Amino acid sequence: MSAVGNRVEARVLTTQGSRVRWFLGLVVPLAFIALILLADSAEGPKTAYVGVLAVVPMFSAIFARPVMTASVAVITWLCAFAFGHLATDGNVTAQTVRLFIIAGVGIIAILASMLRTRREEQLINALIRASQAEDIKAQASTDFLTGLLNRRGLLEQIDAKGKADRSLAIIDCDDLKKVNDEFGHVAGDEYIQAIGGRLLSNVSKSDLVGRWGGDEFLVVLDLPQDQAEAVLTRVHRKVIERPISTGAGLVPSAFSLGLTGWPAGEALDLALARADKALYAAKDAGRNRIATSAA
Repeated sequence: MSAVGNRVEARVLTTQGSRVRWFLGLVVPLAFIALILLADSAEGPKTAYVGVLAVVPMFSAIFARPVMTASVAVITWLCAFAFGHLATDGNVTAQTVRLFIIAGVGIIAILASMLRTRREEQLINALIRASQAEDIKAQASTDFLTGLLNRRGLLEQIDAKGKADRSLAIIDCDDLKKVNDEFGHVAGDEYIQAIGGRLLSNVSKSDLVGRWGGDEFLVVLDLPQDQAEAVLTRVHRKVIERPISTGAGLVPSAFSLGLTGWPAGEALDLALARADKALYAAKDAGRNRIATSAA
């Protein structure tokens, strides 16, 4: 289950549990008490419906917390005691036994409620801990600025994908220093965020996009190099066709890209070296373009 799922389930257990406890743990048991006593009054004291009151605290224990269950148990016993005196059949022994049974069942109900409540709290705490663990894991693999995979996350996802022919591209935002100097570092961060978001939204869900560091992004596509080049040419066009809106104004969007094929079984460092070489070729050729390096 995801971290969000764990948090939602814990919240549902807490929120809905509170409503259920009040209705089924208190309101319904009190209604049961009233109905049982009404039936006993209508049918006559010899029916001994008062004895049925013993089930009420146990019903409450299924839903209510111990304090509420204890309240129901006390109310049940007091009602049985009072009604037994008002509508007695003259059998004092039977009435006393009923009261002892109702009191005993009430104590058992309180203990059952305590055990159930403890189990529920353990479940909620377990869900919260699982959610926190998932959050920590996600934070360790996610870039804080862009929300994309960071270097660690990329390496984990690359390993998870296994060995297959694919393509690898390194992307470098052009003139980020100029953006920072002219518009400020906040705008520079917004620029990086926007580039990363546009890259992610223009590739397939099966492709990997992450921030490799600084103003560099890494893209891994499940395609041979020639097909990957066609895809990334389209991506490049989509990303740079509109300026990026920042708090300091519109900033022209531009990036250079180095692409290489990545044969199955080849070490990542070798593919990275080729892609990096292609990236520098793109920059030397005038920036804001794609260069390739054959595997």
